[in-house]
Amino acid sequence: MKKILVIGGSYFMGRVFVILASRTGEFDITVVNRGRFKLNLERVSQIHFDRHDTDSVRNMLPDTEYDAVVDFCAYEPGDISSFVGNIPRAPRQYIYISTCSVYDVAAIPPITEESPVGGQYGNDQMSSYAAKKQLLETELMQACALKGIRPTILRPTMIYGPLNYAPREPWFFNAILQDQAIPVPDFAKAKFNFVYVKDTAAFLMAVAGNPDTYDQIYNLAAPEEMDYASFISELESCAGGPLKKTVLSRRLAADRGISFPFPTDLDEVYDGSKITRATGLRYTPFSKAFRETYDIYMSAYQK
Repeated sequence: MKKILVIGGSYFMGRVFVILASRTGEFDITVVNRGRFKLNLERVSQIHFDRHDTDSVRNMLPDTEYDAVVDFCAYEPGDISSFVGNIPRAPRQYIYISTCSVYDVAAIPPITEESPVGGQYGNDQMSSYAAKKQLLETELMQACALKGIRPTILRPTMIYGPLNYAPREPWFFNAILQDQAIPVPDFAKAKFNFVYVKDTAAFLMAVAGNPDTYDQIYNLAAPEEMDYASFISELESCAGGPLKKTVLSRRLAADRGISFPFPTDLDEVYDGSKITRATGLRYTPFSKAFRETYDIYMSAYQK
C-alpha cells in the first residue's frame, strides 16, 4: 500500500482525488489542511494545521517516508521550499499540481510539455496566478534537488466535473436552473479543451509512487477540441432540447459586465497525450463525462 501525503484535498480536484483513491484500497492517505471540511473516509487520516506554520510542519507530521507528497494548494512563492525544508523525512516523490496557464501566450497550439513557459504575463488576477505557478515549478525543482526528492509536475487545463466551485460549467447550469437565457458570444472564435476531474484523479493515482513518472511534466487535457458552439450543443443534448439563448456582441457583453468562462479570442488547446502513454489510461469522452456532471448537478440543485 502506497503512503501518500496530500496537502490540501478539501476542494474539487483534491477532494475528488482523495475520495476516489481511498476507495481503491491501494493508498494510505494522510491529508494536511486547515480542517474546514471533515472527509470521514476509510484509510484517510487528517492533520489540521496551516502549511505556512513551519513549526507545525516539523512537529505535527509523522516521521514517515511517504511514497509521494501531492500538493494541491501551493500558490505563493516559498510554499514548496518551506514545506520541503521542514518535513520530518523527505518523501520519495513530490507531485505538484500546476496549471496549463504557465505556457507562454505566444505558444502555438496544440501546446505540449515542450512548449515555452513564461513570457509576458498580464496584470490581471489570472495572469498573476499563472506567473506564481510558474515560479513554484522552478522552486519545486530546486527544493527537491537539495533533498534528493524526485519531482513530478501535472499541468491541468480547465477542469470540469462534480464538486466544481469555479464558474465554468456551473455558470451555465445555474442559468438553466433559474430559467434564464444563456449568454452566447457571437465574437468567440477560440478553440479550447477540458479535462474531467475524475480523469485527473485517475492519472494522479497512476503517477503517485510510480518511478517511471519521476522528473516528468504532464499536461492533463482531453483530446476533444471545443468552442462555444460545440459546448452549447453538448449542453442542449444534456438538457434534452434547445435552451433559451441570448447572443451578445463584444460591446454588449462588456456593457452588461459579462465575463465569459472560456477563451473567446485565442486558442487554448493542449496536448495531453504524454500521460496516456506513460500510464496506459485514457480520457473519458467529453459527452459521457459532461452528461454525468450535468445530471449530478441538476439532481443536487433542481427543486
